[in-house]
Amino acid sequence: MKWTDTVASNCRYGSIAERLFKDAEIIWEDSDDDYQGYATVLAQMADGRFCLYDWTYGSCSGCDEWEDRGLSDDEIEIEMCRAAAFFSTVEQVQRYFHLDPYVEDVPWPSANLVTNGSVPGMLHSAFGGIGDEFKAAGAAFEAWLGARRGEHQVR
Repeated sequence: MKWTDTVASNCRYGSIAERLFKDAEIIWEDSDDDYQGYATVLAQMADGRFCLYDWTYGSCSGCDEWEDRGLSDDEIEIEMCRAAAFFSTVEQVQRYFHLDPYVEDVPWPSANLVTNGSVPGMLHSAFGGIGDEFKAAGAAFEAWLGARRGEHQVR
């Protein structure tokens, strides 16, 4: 899917995120476009890398950190780039989502164990379990990869 087809593109800061994702293929997203909400995107970037990023936003400085800090659009873009998880290969994404059967020793990211590959504040349960969104993103990546492999086999 294209960036313009996502709910995330309409969320607050979506026009800034477009700078990152406008030429990307969006593999999966989970977003809530309301006066406050969140956007989460898994994409293959134009340069072939993969990116997983989420942000939350509010309607005022009391519930929106970026607004509270008075960040400009350019500063928000820098924050987005710094916080995004970039992966160079399919195998790295598979390890992240624990889709590779040979990485049984890699624990799932969780709120209690955030150093195991999780993007800060994202896709995990506050109770230390694996968030449904994390599972959904991994399943979407696996389906996307399977479809891509099928395309290459046909040609």
